[in-house]
Amino acid sequence: MKIKPTIVRTLIVAATLGVFASTVQAGPGLQYWKSLGTETQFKGLKPGEPVVYVCTECKSLSEVNIKSQQHAMELCKVGSNVICPSCKMKTKIVKKTQRNDPPTRTEVIYVNKDGVECGFFAKSTTEK
Repeated sequence: MKIKPTIVRTLIVAATLGVFASTVQAGPGLQYWKSLGTETQFKGLKPGEPVVYVCTECKSLSEVNIKSQQHAMELCKVGSNVICPSCKMKTKIVKKTQRNDPPTRTEVIYVNKDGVECGFFAKSTTEK
């Protein structure tokens, strides 16, 4: 049985690409940003600490510096509003409860006028 050189070359190229593709990463990994969604996470923010508002409507990242503990708690107060610094869209803060797995998890989400989730706050997990 005679093996064609093109088949051998194709297999070698595929194996080489497979090895290189498994070593390539797009960014620093999943732990680069930590999503803020619970009241205790907002309570842990310190004045002067930067957080990022991620707006999925205008696809922007906007840095927000925490002015005080009260400012941090306003960013997660159910019923209040947050305005995107980039597109100026007003989002409402609502509570989302997940009851699938015990214990019940409750987090705050940011929704537009139609009730669709459209943003979130995140904090960098890397040290400067």
